[in-house]
Parts: sequence; structure tokens; C-alpha cells
Amino acid sequence: MNAWPARKDGAGPAIMILAAASLWSTIGVASVYSGAPLLASLIRSVAAAAAVMPVYRAFNKAAVAAGVSLGFLFGIYSTAAAVAGVGLAAFLLYTAPLWTAVFSLAFGESPGRLGLAGLGMISAAVAIAMIDAASGGASILGVALGLASGASYGAYISIARLFSRAGMSRDVSYGALPYATIVTVPLFLFSISRGLAVMPSQFMTPLAAGVYLGIFCTVVPYRLFSLGVSRLRATLAAILATLEPVLAAVWGYVFLGQVPNPYEYAIYTLITAALIISSLEAR
Repeated sequence: MNAWPARKDGAGPAIMILAAASLWSTIGVASVYSGAPLLASLIRSVAAAAAVMPVYRAFNKAAVAAGVSLGFLFGIYSTAAAVAGVGLAAFLLYTAPLWTAVFSLAFGESPGRLGLAGLGMISAAVAIAMIDAASGGASILGVALGLASGASYGAYISIARLFSRAGMSRDVSYGALPYATIVTVPLFLFSISRGLAVMPSQFMTPLAAGVYLGIFCTVVPYRLFSLGVSRLRATLAAILATLEPVLAAVWGYVFLGQVPNPYEYAIYTLITAALIISSLEAR
């Protein structure tokens, strides 16, 4: 029996969403501390798969497609955090609605007025990020990786929405996690080919970071978020989830001494406002 009625606001579901966002916000710092983001991402996908496979397994195109997009997300986002900085990477990840809107056009969907306003703000934030990179304030590679992580996140959201409508929501969530290794393994092997392999004496740090990412930044928050969003209005859940990039920027400052420049403050403000405005369209 559920503790709260479905689709009604309450403190319990809201706390679940906030807890999930808080855990997700630590991905960047954990990736940086790992010293080997691609190795940590590989271990993350393996740890998450090992945790969920005894509970739920799926072998179909929904699970595989979602898993592949998650694999790109795991690897690219962790690397973006290490290259661009934790805060900037987190906010560029949340350019995902822009890419989701592009992908959704293929499904015959189009955003409304509020959605278009939000997409305009995100587009402006992307432009500012490019100016920041061009002026030397941010890493060009870091900005590119951040935008790529947003695109992979947008692809995952689009795939999850498509198959969830066919009653395959579990397949594109827990069922997808084992298939993330389809991408994280080649990405790590690529890092070896580029001379970025981690020596055995350094293995324990990325191992600990990867296990933490797999359990506390994947399995646990996915479950918390799914439980919370099923009992909370979608609009409020989306607004609460914007805590993730904000906290990520805070952790970057507290633990890594990363101070945003004026361009980045503008990016943070635009994307936060865009996410809130776009979420209101759910009404």
C-alpha cells in the first residue's frame, strides 16, 4: 500500500525528489575525485547493472536503446565535469530540453509557448557558453562535452518517453542499466588507446568513485525520483529537480574551489529560469 495517494502534492514525495536531485548533484565531484572519469563511468554502469539485475531484467529494443543513451550520458558527463568544471557541466547537462524538443519533432510533438520561451533561454545560454569558450574563460572541449552530455540526456528522455507510452517504463529505467556497458566499455578502451589508462596503484580511487556513482547516483536516486514523481504533480517535480545543477555548482565551489565567471553566472541563471518556465507548460 502506498504511503501517499498518487498525483497529490505532499512533503514525502517532494523530499524524495529533492533527495534524488541532491544525490545526482554529486556526480561531477565524484567524477573529478576519481581521477579517471571514463573508468569511473564504466564501474558505475557495472555496479548499477549488478544492483538491478536480480530485481528486474529486460532484453528488448527499448531497454537496449535507453541503455546505449545512458552509457553515453555516463561517460560524457563525467568527463565534462572533469574538463569544464562541475557547475558548468551540470548546467550544460540541463540543455537537454533543447535536444529533447529537436528529437520530439520526429514524433510529431512541438512545444507550446512556455516551452518555446524556455528553449529560447537555453539557446541563449548555449550561445553565451560558446562566447565564454571563445574568449578563453571556459574550456572549448569542456563546453563541447557539456553540450554533448545534454544531447545524450535529451536522447534518453525522448527514448524513455516513447517507450513508456507503450507500457515499457521499467524497461527504459532499471531494465536499461545493464546495456549502458555497451558504450562505457568502448569509451574506457578508447581512453587506454589514448594513453589515459589508470595504473593498478591508482585503481582503488576510481573503483570507490564508480561504485558510489552506480549505487548512490544511479540506482537509489532513480528509484527515489520515480516514486516521488508518481505521487507529485509533474510541474512541481520538475521544478524541484532543478536543485541538481544548483547544488552541483555549490559542490564545485566548496570541494574544488571552482568559482563561476560572469558568463557562467548568466548561463546558470538562464538555464534555471528556462527549466522552471518550461516545467509550467505541464499544467
